[in-house]
Amino acid sequence: MSRARVALILLAATLAAMLPHALTRDWNGTEGRRVQIAMEMLRSGEWLVPTLFGEPTFAKPPLHYWLLCGAHSIFGDGYLAMRLPSMVAVWLLSLLAFGLHRRAFGAATAWIAALGIVASPMVVAHFATAEIDPVFACFTAGSLWSLAFGVARERKLALVAAGVLGALALLHKGPPYLLFASGAWLVWLRRRGMRGFLYYAVPLCALPGVWIALVLTSPIAISEASATASTETVGRLFGHEWIELLEIPLLLVRAVLVQAPLVFWCFWEHRSKRDARMDPDDLTLRMCSGAAVLAVALLALFPDKPTRYLLPNVPLFTFAVAPAVAHYALRASKLGHIATGSVRVLGVLGALTLLALPWIPAPIPPRTPVLAVVAALMPMWVRTPRAMVAMCLWLPVLAGWTALADWRDRHVIGPRAVAVHGVRMEHELRRLGATSETVEGYGHVHGGLLLGASLLPLGQEYVRRAPTARFLLLEAKGVSALPARPDYEERLRLCTGRGVWVVEERRAGR
Repeated sequence: MSRARVALILLAATLAAMLPHALTRDWNGTEGRRVQIAMEMLRSGEWLVPTLFGEPTFAKPPLHYWLLCGAHSIFGDGYLAMRLPSMVAVWLLSLLAFGLHRRAFGAATAWIAALGIVASPMVVAHFATAEIDPVFACFTAGSLWSLAFGVARERKLALVAAGVLGALALLHKGPPYLLFASGAWLVWLRRRGMRGFLYYAVPLCALPGVWIALVLTSPIAISEASATASTETVGRLFGHEWIELLEIPLLLVRAVLVQAPLVFWCFWEHRSKRDARMDPDDLTLRMCSGAAVLAVALLALFPDKPTRYLLPNVPLFTFAVAPAVAHYALRASKLGHIATGSVRVLGVLGALTLLALPWIPAPIPPRTPVLAVVAALMPMWVRTPRAMVAMCLWLPVLAGWTALADWRDRHVIGPRAVAVHGVRMEHELRRLGATSETVEGYGHVHGGLLLGASLLPLGQEYVRRAPTARFLLLEAKGVSALPARPDYEERLRLCTGRGVWVVEERRAGR
Protein backbone atom coordinates (compact mmCIF):
# COMPACT_ATOMS: atom_id res chain seq x y z
CA MET A 1 0.00 0.00 0.00
CA SER A 2 1.38 3.43 -0.94
CA ARG A 3 2.37 5.97 1.69
CA ALA A 4 -0.22 8.46 0.45
CA ARG A 5 -3.01 5.90 0.86
CA VAL A 6 -1.83 4.98 4.35
CA ALA A 7 -1.73 8.67 5.28
CA LEU A 8 -5.28 9.24 3.99
CA ILE A 9 -6.66 6.21 5.84
CA LEU A 10 -5.04 7.29 9.08
CA LEU A 11 -6.26 10.86 8.56
CA ALA A 12 -9.81 9.56 8.15
CA ALA A 13 -9.41 7.41 11.27
CA THR A 14 -8.07 10.39 13.24
CA LEU A 15 -11.01 12.57 12.22
CA ALA A 16 -13.49 9.80 13.03
CA ALA A 17 -11.97 9.33 16.48
CA MET A 18 -11.39 12.94 17.50
CA LEU A 19 -14.15 15.01 15.88
CA PRO A 20 -16.85 14.24 18.49
CA HIS A 21 -14.84 15.93 21.23
CA ALA A 22 -13.35 18.58 18.93
CA LEU A 23 -16.85 19.81 18.05
CA THR A 24 -17.71 20.63 21.68
CA ARG A 25 -18.83 24.26 21.65
CA ASP A 26 -17.32 25.16 25.00
CA TRP A 27 -13.90 25.48 26.60
CA ASN A 28 -13.01 22.68 29.03
CA GLY A 29 -10.35 22.75 31.74
CA THR A 30 -7.73 25.38 31.00
CA GLU A 31 -8.38 25.47 27.25
CA GLY A 32 -9.66 29.02 27.54
CA ARG A 33 -6.50 30.09 29.35
CA ARG A 34 -4.28 28.68 26.59
CA VAL A 35 -6.31 30.36 23.85
CA GLN A 36 -6.35 33.63 25.81
CA ILE A 37 -2.55 33.63 26.03
CA ALA A 38 -2.26 32.88 22.30
CA MET A 39 -4.65 35.71 21.43
CA GLU A 40 -2.62 38.08 23.59
CA MET A 41 0.51 36.97 21.76
CA LEU A 42 -1.12 37.80 18.43
CA ARG A 43 -2.32 41.18 19.72
CA SER A 44 1.01 42.25 21.20
CA GLY A 45 3.38 40.67 18.68
CA GLU A 46 5.54 39.45 21.60
CA TRP A 47 6.55 35.96 20.45
CA LEU A 48 9.26 35.06 22.97
CA VAL A 49 7.49 35.65 26.27
CA PRO A 50 3.84 34.55 26.63
CA THR A 51 1.64 37.00 28.54
CA LEU A 52 -1.58 36.61 30.51
CA PHE A 53 -3.60 39.78 31.12
CA GLY A 54 -0.63 41.60 29.62
CA GLU A 55 1.80 40.27 32.24
CA PRO A 56 4.62 37.76 31.46
CA THR A 57 3.83 34.15 32.32
CA PHE A 58 6.51 31.45 32.31
CA ALA A 59 4.29 28.63 33.55
CA LYS A 60 4.71 27.02 30.10
CA PRO A 61 7.13 27.65 27.21
CA PRO A 62 5.77 29.35 24.07
CA LEU A 63 5.60 26.58 21.44
CA HIS A 64 1.98 25.64 22.11
CA TYR A 65 0.92 29.26 21.82
CA TRP A 66 2.78 29.55 18.52
CA LEU A 67 0.80 26.58 17.21
CA LEU A 68 -2.49 28.11 18.37
CA CYS A 69 -1.54 31.41 16.74
CA GLY A 70 -0.79 29.59 13.49
CA ALA A 71 -4.12 27.74 13.60
CA HIS A 72 -5.93 31.03 14.29
CA SER A 73 -4.18 32.80 11.42
CA ILE A 74 -5.18 30.08 8.94
CA PHE A 75 -8.58 28.85 10.20
CA GLY A 76 -9.88 31.56 12.54
CA ASP A 77 -10.72 31.45 16.24
CA GLY A 78 -13.43 28.78 16.34
CA TYR A 79 -13.40 25.81 18.71
CA LEU A 80 -12.38 23.35 16.01
CA ALA A 81 -9.63 25.63 14.70
CA MET A 82 -8.00 25.93 18.12
CA ARG A 83 -8.09 22.15 18.55
CA LEU A 84 -6.57 21.36 15.16
CA PRO A 85 -2.93 21.33 16.43
CA SER A 86 -3.78 18.41 18.73
CA MET A 87 -5.57 16.52 15.95
CA VAL A 88 -2.73 17.05 13.48
CA ALA A 89 -0.19 15.94 16.13
CA VAL A 90 -2.08 12.67 16.72
CA TRP A 91 -2.31 12.03 12.97
CA LEU A 92 1.41 12.61 12.43
CA LEU A 93 2.22 10.43 15.43
CA SER A 94 0.14 7.58 13.99
CA LEU A 95 2.07 7.90 10.71
CA LEU A 96 5.36 7.67 12.61
CA ALA A 97 4.14 4.61 14.53
CA PHE A 98 3.08 2.95 11.27
CA GLY A 99 6.42 3.62 9.59
CA LEU A 100 8.60 2.41 12.46
CA HIS A 101 6.54 -0.73 13.10
CA ARG A 102 6.19 -1.73 9.46
CA ARG A 103 9.97 -1.81 9.08
CA ALA A 104 10.51 -3.97 12.15
CA PHE A 105 7.37 -6.09 12.58
CA GLY A 106 5.32 -5.98 9.38
CA ALA A 107 2.11 -4.38 8.14
CA ALA A 108 -0.28 -6.03 10.62
CA THR A 109 1.63 -4.70 13.63
CA ALA A 110 1.98 -1.30 11.95
CA TRP A 111 -1.78 -0.96 11.52
CA ILE A 112 -2.48 -2.03 15.10
CA ALA A 113 0.09 0.45 16.45
CA ALA A 114 -1.22 3.35 14.36
CA LEU A 115 -4.93 2.67 14.87
CA GLY A 116 -4.36 1.76 18.53
CA ILE A 117 -3.05 5.28 19.14
CA VAL A 118 -5.80 7.04 17.18
CA ALA A 119 -8.62 4.96 18.70
CA SER A 120 -7.38 4.89 22.29
CA PRO A 121 -10.22 5.88 24.68
CA MET A 122 -8.06 8.67 26.11
CA VAL A 123 -7.36 10.06 22.64
CA VAL A 124 -11.04 9.88 21.69
CA ALA A 125 -12.20 11.53 24.92
CA HIS A 126 -9.46 14.04 25.75
CA PHE A 127 -6.89 14.70 23.02
CA ALA A 128 -9.02 16.93 20.76
CA THR A 129 -8.45 20.02 22.84
CA ALA A 130 -6.58 23.32 22.87
CA GLU A 131 -4.77 22.17 26.01
CA ILE A 132 -0.99 21.74 26.09
CA ASP A 133 -0.82 18.11 27.25
CA PRO A 134 -2.01 16.19 24.12
CA VAL A 135 0.50 17.83 21.77
CA PHE A 136 3.21 17.44 24.42
CA ALA A 137 2.34 13.74 24.66
CA CYS A 138 2.77 13.38 20.88
CA PHE A 139 6.13 15.18 20.82
CA THR A 140 7.38 13.13 23.79
CA ALA A 141 6.26 9.79 22.38
CA GLY A 142 7.63 10.58 18.93
CA SER A 143 10.97 11.57 20.43
CA LEU A 144 11.32 8.41 22.51
CA TRP A 145 10.14 6.14 19.69
CA SER A 146 12.78 7.64 17.40
CA LEU A 147 15.38 7.41 20.15
CA ALA A 148 14.63 3.73 20.79
CA PHE A 149 14.63 2.93 17.06
CA GLY A 150 17.91 4.82 16.52
CA VAL A 151 19.65 3.26 19.52
CA ALA A 152 18.55 -0.30 18.73
CA ARG A 153 19.53 -0.10 15.05
CA GLU A 154 22.35 2.44 15.36
CA ARG A 155 20.66 4.97 13.06
CA LYS A 156 22.22 8.40 13.57
CA LEU A 157 19.46 10.22 11.70
CA ALA A 158 16.85 8.70 14.03
CA LEU A 159 18.86 9.94 17.03
CA VAL A 160 18.92 13.46 15.58
CA ALA A 161 15.16 13.28 14.94
CA ALA A 162 14.65 12.13 18.54
CA GLY A 163 16.62 15.15 19.76
CA VAL A 164 14.61 17.57 17.62
CA LEU A 165 11.27 16.13 18.77
CA GLY A 166 12.49 16.14 22.38
CA ALA A 167 13.46 19.79 22.01
CA LEU A 168 9.96 20.56 20.74
CA ALA A 169 8.54 18.75 23.78
CA LEU A 170 10.74 20.88 26.06
CA LEU A 171 9.65 24.04 24.25
CA HIS A 172 6.07 22.85 24.64
CA LYS A 173 5.88 22.02 28.33
CA GLY A 174 9.39 22.03 29.75
CA PRO A 175 10.90 19.60 32.31
CA PRO A 176 8.07 16.99 32.31
CA TYR A 177 9.70 15.56 29.17
CA LEU A 178 12.59 14.42 31.36
CA LEU A 179 10.22 12.28 33.47
CA PHE A 180 9.68 10.04 30.44
CA ALA A 181 13.09 10.33 28.80
CA SER A 182 14.92 9.18 31.94
CA GLY A 183 13.46 5.67 31.71
CA ALA A 184 14.60 5.30 28.11
CA TRP A 185 18.03 6.69 29.02
CA LEU A 186 18.52 4.06 31.72
CA VAL A 187 17.82 1.21 29.25
CA TRP A 188 20.09 2.93 26.72
CA LEU A 189 22.88 3.19 29.29
CA ARG A 190 22.59 -0.44 30.31
CA ARG A 191 22.30 -1.99 26.84
CA ARG A 192 24.31 0.34 24.60
CA GLY A 193 26.41 2.45 26.97
CA MET A 194 24.75 5.68 25.66
CA ARG A 195 26.52 5.23 22.33
CA GLY A 196 25.68 8.09 19.93
CA PHE A 197 24.49 10.34 22.75
CA LEU A 198 25.70 13.58 21.14
CA TYR A 199 23.57 13.08 18.02
CA TYR A 200 20.55 13.18 20.32
CA ALA A 201 21.71 15.62 22.99
CA VAL A 202 22.90 18.50 20.77
CA PRO A 203 19.53 19.26 19.09
CA LEU A 204 17.72 18.40 22.34
CA CYS A 205 19.55 21.19 24.18
CA ALA A 206 20.15 23.63 21.33
CA LEU A 207 16.58 24.66 20.47
CA PRO A 208 15.36 25.31 24.04
CA GLY A 209 18.76 26.86 24.82
CA VAL A 210 18.33 29.49 22.11
CA TRP A 211 14.90 30.48 23.46
CA ILE A 212 16.16 30.64 27.06
CA ALA A 213 19.16 32.76 26.03
CA LEU A 214 16.91 35.24 24.21
CA VAL A 215 14.41 35.44 27.07
CA LEU A 216 16.99 35.90 29.82
CA THR A 217 18.40 39.03 28.24
CA SER A 218 15.65 40.86 30.13
CA PRO A 219 16.05 41.39 33.93
CA ILE A 220 12.26 41.26 34.34
CA ALA A 221 12.17 37.90 32.56
CA ILE A 222 14.84 36.51 34.91
CA SER A 223 12.83 37.40 38.03
CA GLU A 224 9.56 36.12 36.53
CA ALA A 225 11.17 32.86 35.40
CA SER A 226 12.71 32.31 38.85
CA ALA A 227 9.37 32.89 40.55
CA THR A 228 7.68 30.42 38.19
CA ALA A 229 10.36 27.77 38.79
CA SER A 230 9.70 28.00 42.52
CA THR A 231 6.03 27.09 42.04
CA GLU A 232 5.95 24.89 38.92
CA THR A 233 7.57 21.51 38.17
CA VAL A 234 10.76 21.97 40.22
CA GLY A 235 9.11 23.86 43.06
CA ARG A 236 6.39 21.25 43.49
CA LEU A 237 8.93 18.70 44.67
CA PHE A 238 9.51 20.78 47.79
CA GLY A 239 5.81 20.93 48.60
CA HIS A 240 5.54 17.18 49.09
CA GLU A 241 3.80 15.85 52.20
CA TRP A 242 4.22 12.27 53.37
CA ILE A 243 0.47 11.70 53.62
CA GLU A 244 0.32 12.04 49.83
CA LEU A 245 2.08 8.68 49.54
CA LEU A 246 -1.34 7.16 50.26
CA GLU A 247 -2.42 8.40 46.80
CA ILE A 248 0.13 6.19 45.02
CA PRO A 249 -2.20 3.14 44.64
CA LEU A 250 -4.78 5.38 42.96
CA LEU A 251 -2.05 6.76 40.69
CA LEU A 252 -1.14 3.22 39.61
CA VAL A 253 -4.77 2.42 38.83
CA ARG A 254 -5.07 5.60 36.74
CA ALA A 255 -1.79 4.79 35.00
CA VAL A 256 -3.27 1.50 33.78
CA LEU A 257 -6.70 2.87 32.89
CA VAL A 258 -5.44 5.80 30.78
CA GLN A 259 -3.61 3.29 28.58
CA ALA A 260 -6.59 0.97 28.14
CA PRO A 261 -7.39 -1.20 26.34
CA LEU A 262 -4.15 -2.30 24.65
CA VAL A 263 -2.12 -1.99 27.86
CA PHE A 264 -3.71 -5.23 29.05
CA TRP A 265 -1.65 -7.11 26.46
CA CYS A 266 1.38 -6.38 28.66
CA PHE A 267 0.21 -9.39 30.66
CA TRP A 268 0.10 -11.66 27.63
CA GLU A 269 2.98 -11.88 25.18
CA HIS A 270 4.27 -14.64 22.93
CA ARG A 271 7.82 -15.53 23.95
CA SER A 272 10.09 -17.70 21.90
CA LYS A 273 13.83 -18.23 22.27
CA ARG A 274 15.59 -14.92 22.76
CA ASP A 275 19.15 -13.78 22.41
CA ALA A 276 20.46 -12.95 25.87
CA ARG A 277 22.04 -9.83 24.41
CA MET A 278 18.58 -8.55 23.38
CA ASP A 279 17.82 -8.02 19.70
CA PRO A 280 17.03 -4.57 18.23
CA ASP A 281 13.28 -5.14 18.17
CA ASP A 282 13.18 -6.11 21.83
CA LEU A 283 15.44 -3.21 22.82
CA THR A 284 13.18 -0.73 20.99
CA LEU A 285 10.12 -1.89 22.91
CA ARG A 286 12.00 -2.09 26.23
CA MET A 287 13.12 1.54 25.92
CA CYS A 288 9.56 2.70 25.25
CA SER A 289 7.98 0.69 28.05
CA GLY A 290 10.85 1.63 30.40
CA ALA A 291 10.14 5.31 29.75
CA ALA A 292 6.46 4.85 30.58
CA VAL A 293 7.03 2.78 33.74
CA LEU A 294 9.70 5.03 35.25
CA ALA A 295 7.58 8.11 34.51
CA VAL A 296 4.81 6.65 36.67
CA ALA A 297 7.31 5.91 39.46
CA LEU A 298 8.76 9.42 39.34
CA LEU A 299 5.33 11.02 39.19
CA ALA A 300 4.57 9.40 42.53
CA LEU A 301 7.06 11.88 44.05
CA PHE A 302 4.97 14.87 42.98
CA PRO A 303 2.36 16.21 45.39
CA ASP A 304 -0.73 16.41 43.17
CA LYS A 305 0.07 13.54 40.72
CA PRO A 306 -2.14 14.91 37.91
CA THR A 307 -3.47 12.35 35.44
CA ARG A 308 -2.71 14.66 32.51
CA TYR A 309 1.00 14.07 33.16
CA LEU A 310 0.43 10.42 32.21
CA LEU A 311 -0.85 11.15 28.69
CA PRO A 312 2.48 10.36 26.95
CA ASN A 313 2.11 6.83 28.31
CA VAL A 314 -0.86 6.27 25.99
CA PRO A 315 1.21 6.22 22.76
CA LEU A 316 4.32 4.87 24.50
CA PHE A 317 2.60 1.72 25.76
CA THR A 318 0.55 1.28 22.59
CA PHE A 319 3.79 1.34 20.60
CA ALA A 320 5.42 -1.17 22.96
CA VAL A 321 2.59 -3.72 23.08
CA ALA A 322 1.49 -3.52 19.42
CA PRO A 323 3.65 -6.54 18.37
CA ALA A 324 2.14 -8.68 21.11
CA VAL A 325 -1.39 -7.56 20.16
CA ALA A 326 -0.72 -8.33 16.48
CA HIS A 327 0.62 -11.79 17.33
CA TYR A 328 -2.47 -12.43 19.46
CA ALA A 329 -4.82 -11.25 16.69
CA LEU A 330 -3.28 -13.63 14.15
CA ARG A 331 -3.82 -16.71 16.33
CA ALA A 332 -6.18 -19.23 14.74
CA SER A 333 -8.00 -20.16 17.93
CA LYS A 334 -10.97 -19.26 20.07
CA LEU A 335 -10.88 -16.72 22.86
CA GLY A 336 -9.35 -17.74 26.16
CA HIS A 337 -11.22 -17.71 29.46
CA ILE A 338 -10.11 -14.24 30.53
CA ALA A 339 -10.97 -12.64 27.18
CA THR A 340 -14.32 -14.44 27.02
CA GLY A 341 -15.16 -13.32 30.53
CA SER A 342 -14.25 -9.73 29.73
CA VAL A 343 -16.53 -9.67 26.68
CA ARG A 344 -19.37 -11.18 28.71
CA VAL A 345 -18.94 -8.51 31.40
CA LEU A 346 -19.14 -5.87 28.67
CA GLY A 347 -22.33 -7.47 27.37
CA VAL A 348 -23.89 -7.51 30.84
CA LEU A 349 -23.01 -3.86 31.37
CA GLY A 350 -24.61 -2.96 28.03
CA ALA A 351 -27.78 -4.87 28.92
CA LEU A 352 -27.99 -3.29 32.37
CA THR A 353 -27.56 0.16 30.82
CA LEU A 354 -30.49 -0.48 28.50
CA LEU A 355 -32.64 -1.59 31.42
CA ALA A 356 -31.66 1.44 33.51
CA LEU A 357 -32.11 4.16 30.86
CA PRO A 358 -35.94 4.41 31.12
CA TRP A 359 -35.66 4.94 34.88
CA ILE A 360 -33.23 7.85 34.93
CA PRO A 361 -34.87 11.19 35.86
CA ALA A 362 -33.27 13.13 32.99
CA PRO A 363 -34.41 12.73 29.37
CA ILE A 364 -32.99 9.60 27.73
CA PRO A 365 -29.87 10.52 25.72
CA PRO A 366 -30.59 9.96 22.01
CA ARG A 367 -27.33 8.18 21.07
CA THR A 368 -26.14 6.39 24.21
CA PRO A 369 -28.65 3.51 23.79
CA VAL A 370 -26.92 2.64 20.48
CA LEU A 371 -23.67 2.04 22.35
CA ALA A 372 -25.51 0.01 25.00
CA VAL A 373 -27.13 -2.21 22.34
CA VAL A 374 -23.80 -2.82 20.62
CA ALA A 375 -22.10 -3.64 23.94
CA ALA A 376 -24.91 -6.05 24.86
CA LEU A 377 -24.43 -7.92 21.56
CA MET A 378 -20.66 -8.17 21.83
CA PRO A 379 -20.61 -11.74 23.27
CA MET A 380 -22.40 -12.91 20.09
CA TRP A 381 -19.91 -11.26 17.75
CA VAL A 382 -16.55 -11.46 19.48
CA ARG A 383 -15.44 -15.09 19.41
CA THR A 384 -11.89 -14.98 18.01
CA PRO A 385 -8.71 -13.09 18.92
CA ARG A 386 -8.94 -11.05 15.73
CA ALA A 387 -12.49 -9.96 16.57
CA MET A 388 -11.37 -9.10 20.11
CA VAL A 389 -8.60 -6.80 18.86
CA ALA A 390 -10.92 -5.24 16.28
CA MET A 391 -13.48 -4.52 19.00
CA CYS A 392 -10.84 -2.76 21.09
CA LEU A 393 -10.03 -0.52 18.12
CA TRP A 394 -13.49 0.51 16.93
CA LEU A 395 -15.61 0.44 20.08
CA PRO A 396 -13.99 3.60 21.60
CA VAL A 397 -14.71 5.46 18.36
CA LEU A 398 -18.34 4.37 18.48
CA ALA A 399 -18.48 5.56 22.10
CA GLY A 400 -17.20 8.94 20.92
CA TRP A 401 -20.05 9.36 18.46
CA THR A 402 -22.71 8.14 20.91
CA ALA A 403 -22.17 8.51 24.67
CA LEU A 404 -19.51 11.22 24.34
CA ALA A 405 -21.62 13.15 21.83
CA ASP A 406 -24.57 13.04 24.25
CA TRP A 407 -22.36 14.30 27.05
CA ARG A 408 -21.12 17.12 24.82
CA ASP A 409 -24.66 18.24 24.00
CA ARG A 410 -25.69 18.18 27.67
CA HIS A 411 -22.55 19.94 28.84
CA VAL A 412 -22.77 23.02 26.62
CA ILE A 413 -26.17 23.93 28.06
CA GLY A 414 -25.57 22.67 31.61
CA PRO A 415 -24.53 24.50 34.77
CA ARG A 416 -20.85 23.65 34.24
CA ALA A 417 -20.72 25.32 30.83
CA VAL A 418 -18.55 28.40 30.38
CA ALA A 419 -19.19 29.84 26.92
CA VAL A 420 -22.93 30.34 27.42
CA HIS A 421 -22.27 32.36 30.58
CA GLY A 422 -19.65 34.36 28.71
CA VAL A 423 -22.35 35.47 26.28
CA ARG A 424 -24.49 36.60 29.21
CA MET A 425 -21.50 38.42 30.66
CA GLU A 426 -20.89 40.19 27.33
CA HIS A 427 -24.51 41.38 27.22
CA GLU A 428 -24.42 42.76 30.76
CA LEU A 429 -21.06 44.47 30.30
CA ARG A 430 -22.29 46.11 27.12
CA ARG A 431 -25.27 47.40 29.07
CA LEU A 432 -22.89 48.94 31.62
CA GLY A 433 -20.80 50.48 28.85
CA ALA A 434 -17.75 48.30 29.56
CA THR A 435 -15.27 47.21 26.86
CA SER A 436 -11.94 45.35 26.75
CA GLU A 437 -10.19 48.71 27.12
CA THR A 438 -12.10 49.70 30.29
CA VAL A 439 -12.26 46.27 32.02
CA GLU A 440 -9.40 44.85 34.08
CA GLY A 441 -9.18 41.27 35.30
CA TYR A 442 -8.43 41.19 39.02
CA GLY A 443 -7.24 37.90 40.48
CA HIS A 444 -7.83 34.63 38.61
CA VAL A 445 -10.49 34.93 35.89
CA HIS A 446 -11.57 31.92 33.82
CA GLY A 447 -10.21 32.25 30.28
CA GLY A 448 -13.23 30.49 28.79
CA LEU A 449 -15.55 33.07 30.34
CA LEU A 450 -13.50 35.92 28.86
CA LEU A 451 -13.48 34.34 25.40
CA GLY A 452 -17.23 33.76 25.59
CA ALA A 453 -17.67 37.43 26.50
CA SER A 454 -15.38 38.51 23.62
CA LEU A 455 -13.01 40.09 26.15
CA LEU A 456 -9.24 40.18 26.06
CA PRO A 457 -8.51 42.62 28.89
CA LEU A 458 -5.37 43.57 30.72
CA GLY A 459 -5.35 42.65 34.38
CA GLN A 460 -3.57 41.30 37.42
CA GLU A 461 -3.80 37.60 38.18
CA TYR A 462 -1.36 37.96 41.07
CA VAL A 463 -2.69 41.36 42.30
CA ARG A 464 0.63 43.16 42.63
CA ARG A 465 -0.65 46.74 42.50
CA ALA A 466 -3.77 48.81 43.09
CA PRO A 467 -6.31 48.62 40.23
CA THR A 468 -6.78 51.62 37.97
CA ALA A 469 -9.35 50.55 35.35
CA ARG A 470 -12.93 51.78 35.34
CA PHE A 471 -14.30 48.25 35.70
CA LEU A 472 -12.94 45.22 37.55
CA LEU A 473 -13.90 41.61 36.78
CA LEU A 474 -13.20 39.11 39.56
CA GLU A 475 -14.41 35.83 41.03
CA ALA A 476 -16.57 36.20 44.13
CA LYS A 477 -14.97 33.33 46.06
CA GLY A 478 -11.63 35.12 45.88
CA VAL A 479 -12.92 38.54 46.94
CA SER A 480 -12.08 38.11 50.63
CA ALA A 481 -8.49 37.22 49.76
CA LEU A 482 -8.01 40.33 47.60
CA PRO A 483 -6.97 43.76 48.90
CA ALA A 484 -9.81 46.12 49.87
CA ARG A 485 -11.12 48.29 47.02
CA PRO A 486 -12.86 51.30 48.61
CA ASP A 487 -12.78 53.15 45.28
CA TYR A 488 -15.03 50.53 43.65
CA GLU A 489 -18.64 49.43 44.08
CA GLU A 490 -20.33 46.26 42.83
CA ARG A 491 -22.42 46.68 39.69
CA LEU A 492 -23.05 43.11 38.55
CA ARG A 493 -23.05 39.60 40.02
CA LEU A 494 -23.27 36.63 37.62
CA CYS A 495 -23.96 33.23 39.20
CA THR A 496 -22.90 30.16 37.19
CA GLY A 497 -22.15 26.51 37.81
CA ARG A 498 -18.45 27.41 37.49
CA GLY A 499 -18.55 30.13 40.15
CA VAL A 500 -19.91 33.59 40.90
CA TRP A 501 -18.41 36.49 38.95
CA VAL A 502 -18.51 40.11 40.05
CA VAL A 503 -18.11 43.33 38.07
CA GLU A 504 -17.13 46.41 40.06
CA GLU A 505 -17.06 50.01 38.80
CA ARG A 506 -14.89 52.85 40.06
CA ARG A 507 -16.91 55.32 42.09
CA ALA A 508 -17.56 58.70 40.49
CA GLY A 509 -14.85 61.25 41.26
CA ARG A 510 -12.31 58.60 42.39
